[in-house]
Amino acid sequence: MTRDDARKRARELAAEHRSRGDAVGWFEKLYVEAGGDAEHVPWADDEPHPLLVDWLAREQVDGRGRRALVVGAGLGDDAEGLARVGFAVTAFDVAPTAIEWCRRRFPDTRVDYCVADLFAAPHAWRGAFDLVFECYTIQALPLAIRERAFEPIANFLAPGGTLVVVTRGTDAHLDPHELPLPLTLAELARFEALGLERTSLLDAVTGETVPLRRFRAVYRKR
Repeated sequence: MTRDDARKRARELAAEHRSRGDAVGWFEKLYVEAGGDAEHVPWADDEPHPLLVDWLAREQVDGRGRRALVVGAGLGDDAEGLARVGFAVTAFDVAPTAIEWCRRRFPDTRVDYCVADLFAAPHAWRGAFDLVFECYTIQALPLAIRERAFEPIANFLAPGGTLVVVTRGTDAHLDPHELPLPLTLAELARFEALGLERTSLLDAVTGETVPLRRFRAVYRKR
């Protein structure tokens, strides 16, 4: 299966579930259909996201003695990347099959992989993390519910903590019904309305095989 085929199937599954009023159930369906073959997972790259790696290197991040949370674990590469720079990492996904896959891929991992729903996350996570990484989760949510995603993500941060968001970017939604739906800067400003301070923004076209506009927005909780 090509990456384009995987993206097409993901859009089909998202549309099918959305038509039944289920905005997130398609993630589990996609991982089940993949049957352990990462080529069927359009966001699986077998390495941490380059914009995360770049930020960690630029900021010379040392995670020792600090806690990190990955929103939407996927196949675990971002979580493992954060663990390698010293963080005690928790990574969650709404899809049980994704979490099982992570544990198989990294049997000796120090990452705590767990099944959880962003909209019903454990109360103990509130204000608990020094770093929160969100990559491509919000953009996979339809407009009808994505506005609700910003607050729980912001609330995971401990005072002085850092949120790093990586997403496709756009100036305006051209087709609000087709996922993934890139975020606008106006949508990202929701984090600032929730009390976070934006400390940097990268707006760039990245990707070797499929160049796309992406944002990397970094926020700090006062």
